[in-house]
Amino acid sequence: MSQEKIERWNEVDGNLDNGEKLQAFLDSTTDAYAILQLRRTDETVYERFESYEALKRQGKEPNIDHYDVVYVAPLSSYTDQTAMLEGLYTKFNVERPEDFRGHSLSVSDIVALKTDAAVSFHYVDSIGFQELQGFMKPENYLKNAEMAMEDDYGMLDGVINNGKAPATEERSSVLAQLKEQPVLDSPHKPPKARTEREME
Repeated sequence: MSQEKIERWNEVDGNLDNGEKLQAFLDSTTDAYAILQLRRTDETVYERFESYEALKRQGKEPNIDHYDVVYVAPLSSYTDQTAMLEGLYTKFNVERPEDFRGHSLSVSDIVALKTDAAVSFHYVDSIGFQELQGFMKPENYLKNAEMAMEDDYGMLDGVINNGKAPATEERSSVLAQLKEQPVLDSPHKPPKARTEREME
């Protein structure tokens, strides 16, 4: 890990904002885990400590915008993901690290894992963990990658650095065409109808 990233990892007392903590986790070049907990807001009051099924009954899914990253640490290698997640649950309830500032790991919290550059999110359920497939949508990663490498921001389309968009013929609107018409000084009057006397 670079010295800059090590320094970012070590800032655990609120020196990094939530977005920076999440980005530091995502940018990690080594395996890592993060603990995410719901913010204490009116918006999350009915989501806190709810099982995944109870959340779904409310018509909701876990929303990344409702969570704060409260802890990030390197992840030791493991062979059984379920056993490793259960070990983290025990660690953050019984042997909490001194630098951990969140509440005990509880239902509605999320454990994010980064192993071999793949990121997965696991909802702490009333029994076990529920993997969240769409918690952080893949297009977010893609957009960030493209924003960094694309030479034309109009081409954020899933293909990195594919050049400028082909020029398309721009057609003017009907309203614009009407506005371009010359204005006559006086309105056109139809020919006057002839009276019977003029016809004789």
